[in-house]
Amino acid sequence: MWAITNQTRFKAERAFARDAGGAEIWIVAVRATFAIGAEGAVKLADEQADVCLSPKHRGEPGRSSLLYDMDLVRTKPGTDLLVHSAAYAEEGRASKFVDVSLRVGRVFKQLRVFGRRVWLVGPVGFTPSEPEPFVSHPITYETALGGPLTGIESPPRDPENPVGIGRIAEASQPVSRVEYPADPVRSPEHKGPPAGFGPIPCDWQSRVKLAGTYDEAWQRDRQPLVPKDFQDAYFRCAPADQQVNGFLQGGEEVILRNLTPDGLLRFHLPRVSLGFRTRIDGGTTHHHGHIHTITIEPEKQRLIMVWQTSLPCHHTLYTLKETVVFEKERLPLGGDPHEKVGPAFA
Repeated sequence: MWAITNQTRFKAERAFARDAGGAEIWIVAVRATFAIGAEGAVKLADEQADVCLSPKHRGEPGRSSLLYDMDLVRTKPGTDLLVHSAAYAEEGRASKFVDVSLRVGRVFKQLRVFGRRVWLVGPVGFTPSEPEPFVSHPITYETALGGPLTGIESPPRDPENPVGIGRIAEASQPVSRVEYPADPVRSPEHKGPPAGFGPIPCDWQSRVKLAGTYDEAWQRDRQPLVPKDFQDAYFRCAPADQQVNGFLQGGEEVILRNLTPDGLLRFHLPRVSLGFRTRIDGGTTHHHGHIHTITIEPEKQRLIMVWQTSLPCHHTLYTLKETVVFEKERLPLGGDPHEKVGPAFA
């Protein structure tokens, strides 16, 4: 009962969740890891990363940025695009700032990464110092705008980015090193979301505000269900400008600029056709999955794609036997990632 038979070359896991009305849902996630080779060739990686059953942070949870969110979530309204990388000065020449960009399909995002800066006190208030030249710098929320709001002991932290820097209004305090070119940071009170390509934790303000209202009316009428104003976008972990409306299909071109030492990386997302076959209530149900998350790690020459499928089973929960996950067409192990090599598994 409640088994999963994985006939793919990827990793797969399953779980139960409840929809907004409390009905049971059976969810299955498939996590595929690919290697990005020379000239953008994409092939199956030798080592396949496990499905994320819980969020994974760079360091201590709550005090460091998020690396991977959990893969088994109730739903996502579209595909999340994520990048873990550093900014690289062109041709390895030290620069005061570097513009970096991500393009996948219709999604385009540009950030500006600076060398080290500190706040200076002038006649009109705080201004950033001249950036120090640099060759490369990791793009993480630890050096984006946020962090402590004052210089006192145990200060409150920016709810949009508790782990960042640049909010302390004191001379010689660090200024954020990553920002939007069209919205430059000019004071510690700057308004706007933190700049970055990585995932947003579920307890940061941009996601918390989507979780609904937990008031007396909720306690009286809805608990333990989610509030009526809960938004499914809460389950999305990508920054808002890296969220695809609807789901990517595979085959889309990816273009990264100044996110690798070579300056330009281009490749296409693999086309992978997955099938899901579930034995439930004495019969067999065929269903399909969507690409929920794409994580690009150019420094590791790695691409991670996560598909998820869901099946309502509130009244058939105890008759659900297993889900078989299979590849309808196998991705080749090397060469052209769009080459079809025939059926994978029945």
